[in-house]
Amino acid sequence: MLRVLHLGKFYPPDNGGIESVTAALARGAAAAGMATTVLCFEELGRGDAQDGPVTVRRVRAIKIASQPLCHAYLRQATRLAREADIVHVHLPNMLAAWAVTQIGAGPRVVLHWHSDVVGKGVLAHLSRPLERAMLRRADKVICTSQAYADASLPLRPFAAKVVVVPIGVAEPEAPVRNGAAVTPSGLPTRLQSHLEGRPLVLAVGRLVPYKGFAVLIDAAARLETDAAVVIVGGGPMQAELHRRIEAAGVDQRVMLAGRVDEATLAVLLRQASLFCMPSIERSEAFGVALVEALARGLAVVATRIPGSGVPWVNSDGETGINVEPGQPEALAQAIDCLLRDSGLRERMGQGARKRYEDHFTLERSTQAVLTLYRKLTTIDGS
Repeated sequence: MLRVLHLGKFYPPDNGGIESVTAALARGAAAAGMATTVLCFEELGRGDAQDGPVTVRRVRAIKIASQPLCHAYLRQATRLAREADIVHVHLPNMLAAWAVTQIGAGPRVVLHWHSDVVGKGVLAHLSRPLERAMLRRADKVICTSQAYADASLPLRPFAAKVVVVPIGVAEPEAPVRNGAAVTPSGLPTRLQSHLEGRPLVLAVGRLVPYKGFAVLIDAAARLETDAAVVIVGGGPMQAELHRRIEAAGVDQRVMLAGRVDEATLAVLLRQASLFCMPSIERSEAFGVALVEALARGLAVVATRIPGSGVPWVNSDGETGINVEPGQPEALAQAIDCLLRDSGLRERMGQGARKRYEDHFTLERSTQAVLTLYRKLTTIDGS
């Protein structure tokens, strides 16, 4: 039986795009008969757990510049890795990178390059030698898009190791294309009251600078259509964004919904007229929430971030509209364009659903990763 170890930062129910990818691939490996363990950091007091057949081990840590640090993680990662056939490392994660350089020649190492280390200042500079050592040790590096791989300076000397596997998401229970009648039943009262029968522009993500939610708030002040904008997610910018909403005078138009449960998010996705991803920096490497919108047949307004996979995922003119990042006027015009033209919105929603089916299903991405495991180990994982 093939033994697979995932080294990540966090794991569901702790939310995040990388966390959802880690869980999906771990569950897929376990379903294929592989003995699968995830090592991650503890958040909100959660300890070790079983996620079906997946063993989840959590260790406590402190955070410095968003990087959890804990000697116990390094110690356990090194020990568990030496017992594994495949070590699948979700990056960026400095301690996991360090562990890779300490495990010897036994296991095969797959690096999942979710993002370069961006905006970490001195910490990023100090981590470069460690990053290069990890890349030399790796057998393969998974990138989520060719665009991101081509633009990544750390990966250029190791291009021969790179394979592109786009992120896939699970089939929604009830995918709804634009144009279908959906009622907001099941939403909390505060959200129902905010919508008031208006078209919903939905955005989802952590409230951090690179997500560009400040730009979306500024764009909302420029909208000519009477839309309700809902931003789902929590994070350190919440108070700042609340102040921006008040200063722009759009408190009746824009709601910071905070974190919501999966059932509420599913209703919002079904109710939405379009999805908006206003991210402004290459830290937004791909956009799992973006793919979840495509899966539900939602037209998308996103941004042309240089060197990111986002404008590849949202194919301009096919699944939605891409605009230059950091431009609220352009963002508002694109949102107005789709809200005014129901025929265009429906065609792009249909294109979104087709693009999901062609490129971003969970089965497609999982099978690509499991095939990579088997090629690296020449062990039949069935």
